[in-house]
Amino acid sequence: MAFRLRCLRKGTGEKAASRLKMAATILTVILIVGLGSNCARAGAQERPILLVEPRSMGPAPKESAPLRMAAIPLHKNLPFGKAVPFPEETLLGRRGFHVPDHPLVERYVGYFTGKWKKGFQESLDRAWPYLPLMAEILDVMGVPTELAYVVLVESHFKGKARSSAGAAGFWQLMPATARSLGLRVDAYVDERLDPLRSTQAAAVYLRKLYDRFGSWDLALAAYNAGAGTVRRAIRRHGTHDFWELRERRALPKQTRFYVPKILAAVHICRDLDRYGFDRPRFLPVWAFTTVWVQQPLSLGQVAQWSGIPLKDLRRLNPALRKGKIPSDGYRLRLPPAVVEKFLSAYETYLAGRG
Repeated sequence: MAFRLRCLRKGTGEKAASRLKMAATILTVILIVGLGSNCARAGAQERPILLVEPRSMGPAPKESAPLRMAAIPLHKNLPFGKAVPFPEETLLGRRGFHVPDHPLVERYVGYFTGKWKKGFQESLDRAWPYLPLMAEILDVMGVPTELAYVVLVESHFKGKARSSAGAAGFWQLMPATARSLGLRVDAYVDERLDPLRSTQAAAVYLRKLYDRFGSWDLALAAYNAGAGTVRRAIRRHGTHDFWELRERRALPKQTRFYVPKILAAVHICRDLDRYGFDRPRFLPVWAFTTVWVQQPLSLGQVAQWSGIPLKDLRRLNPALRKGKIPSDGYRLRLPPAVVEKFLSAYETYLAGRG
């Protein structure tokens, strides 16, 4: 399954929606409704609206309110007239780098398919809602889409995962690194916990590391150990080959095992059926519209005004650490269907404050 990312500036949502007319036999998911002049009432949006549009496939799905979740069939053995592509047959399966037949890679393949098979499957189960979007972002940035499986090793696709060293989120970014990549990390907002924003930052970071070192193996090593550590190892030993650096123990112990672990995860995910892992029959896809909120609000207030369950608002806005919008404003994510209702309530709230 593949996704397209489209950035539409304010006032173009309706035009985009008009282009989504398709035959009745094609699965169509309209992910956003144009806001028109309503955007101005909530404050100008400083960034484009992000659309996540699944390509059409199979019969029309059933939507489940309030997040307008769409069930996208992904299994070939469904009782439909046409076969539905597996993820590896689409964007996620583009193999942008070589996985060597190395004993340590094979060792981790054995570990993931043996002792830790249950944990690997649970990580995959958590991964499916995020993988297509992550793969699309990586592809746009010129990063192999299969490096989305870095998240499987780093955080097991637990968005709130934190390490003792201070790394957090899907991609386990350190605070200083995250800020250097444009993410907001403070007492109120931690964008490392957001699957979209953190993937954008990680993609930029991985691409920079690749451009610096010329190989994805070394880029992964630098992602784990730091660019300075890898650069010094290369200078000291005069080679740009990760495996040579590993044999010479030029890199930290954790890094020497980190890269083979990533490669093993990629190798398994290229052929999940072979290794006995389950894949979903349906992949949930949820859409949102961003609305700039200038005044501090609690998500409880937003839930009351919009009619959206608080737990769903938290899912849409995982970067809000204290469950409320900070005083300097925030781009709040809402399901498209409730934007008008929220804007009306928010306008009344602002008018009451004078």
